[in-house]
Amino acid sequence: MASQQVTFNLKGISTDEFATIKECYKEEESVQIETGYGFEVDPISYTVAVRFSILYKCNESPFIVLKLTCAFDVEKESFDGMFDSESEKYIIPKGFLTHLTVLTIGTARGVLHAKLEKTSFEKYILPTLNVADLIKQDMVFEIPKA
Repeated sequence: MASQQVTFNLKGISTDEFATIKECYKEEESVQIETGYGFEVDPISYTVAVRFSILYKCNESPFIVLKLTCAFDVEKESFDGMFDSESEKYIIPKGFLTHLTVLTIGTARGVLHAKLEKTSFEKYILPTLNVADLIKQDMVFEIPKA
């Protein structure tokens, strides 16, 4: 897909799940971090949402869980510009998705800090992630017909 300027605004932030499970944490064990992400597109509200999750684990047992969603309003003209009439699918540019994901991960870092501040887990800061390595190409979204 040709590069295009996409006009958007942050619509909302939702903390979908947050938990600390103290009994699963073992200070003497190494900690693993597992992240996940996904996208949703809503052509009716011109919204692109990024879902992000992070688990901090000891011995495969999560002791910090955070799942959140950032929803972004995309200007109608920009959103319509991502529609491929030939395939009848939305093709969201890699660069745009990367940018939204970076914003979402930064938001997750802030939420994690705020929720863990002044707790025994406050030392667990979400490290930097190279989102360019995660999203390799434009993504195609098929919107179910009503």
